[in-house]
This record gives sequence, C-alpha cells and structure tokens, in this order.
Amino acid sequence: MNPHSRRILKEIDAVLRQVPATLIDRLAHLITAAERIFVAGEGRSGLMGRALASRLVHLGLRVHEASEITCPRIRGTDLMIALSGSGETRTTLEKMLSAREVDAKVVLITANADTRFGDAADILLLIPAPPPPGRIARGIASGQPQRSLFEQSLLIVLDSTVLRLMELLEVTAEQMSRRHTNLE
Repeated sequence: MNPHSRRILKEIDAVLRQVPATLIDRLAHLITAAERIFVAGEGRSGLMGRALASRLVHLGLRVHEASEITCPRIRGTDLMIALSGSGETRTTLEKMLSAREVDAKVVLITANADTRFGDAADILLLIPAPPPPGRIARGIASGQPQRSLFEQSLLIVLDSTVLRLMELLEVTAEQMSRRHTNLE
C-alpha cells in the first residue's frame, strides 16, 4: 500500500474510534422520523451531503439539497442535516436558522465542538477530526490539507448511517439499485 494511503487510513481510524456508535443510530432514527430531509453544506462538506442525499433517495426517502433551485419550503415536520467541518460556515448557519424558524429539527455535524452555531442546532454531532495541519485535537494529528480528514470521516459516518437505515427500513441493496438514476 502507498504510504500516503496508509497514513490517511490511520488518521481516519483514529477519528472514527472516537465517534460513538450511538451517533449513527441516533441520526438514522431522526431521518426515519422526518417527513422530508434537507441536506445543507458548502464546499467538500456539501459534496459529502450530496452523497448522503443520493443514498437517501435510493432508500426511497424524500430528500432535498438545501442549495438547489428546486428545493421546496421546509416545514416543522422536516429534518435539516447541516454539515460544516469548521462549524462556522455562514451560509449553512443561515439555512439552519431558517429551518429553526419553522420548527424543523436541525442536526449539525461538525468537527468543531466549540462552534458558535451549536445553539442553532437541536443536536450537535461531533466528528473529532482536527483542523488543518499543525494542530492536534483529541490526540489526533493530520498532515492532510484543509478539512480532508473531516470530510473522509464524514463520508464513512454518513454511509454507515445509510447501512443502519437499510436495516431499520428493511431495504435491500437490490431495491436501492432499482431507484438509482437511469439518466446516466
């Protein structure tokens, strides 16, 4: 294995060992309880959100990306999943506040336990990946640029949530494949 790949896998393993197993179960139950799910995030966190939205559609759930022009009005029966490694992305906060105004449930998934935006979320789910190189958080150091370690760990947490949802909803991979786009 390439030494860089080995290093990245070691960093991801160190982060995921600090993510409680209950986090995934809690997120899965929040998703199943919602009428619709809205996913918000910018940059690479937003890309991870789009990956989640895609899988939730494959599960047969009603999902919207909060930044898309086709996104409808959020309501109190809905769930917003906001993703921000820094926990300080202003456009994501604005979407969280809009969701809170209509009493939608808001989950913020971040690497920043001290985010000022934590009060805008009903639930703060922490993925303890350290910030850019040179800093250490919870005994974890990363040599990767920007928030790469958060984004990699986030994708695994979100895909693990999808696997838990498959169990809860009794949906098979074959059923999900039948919902995959045929416009490619």
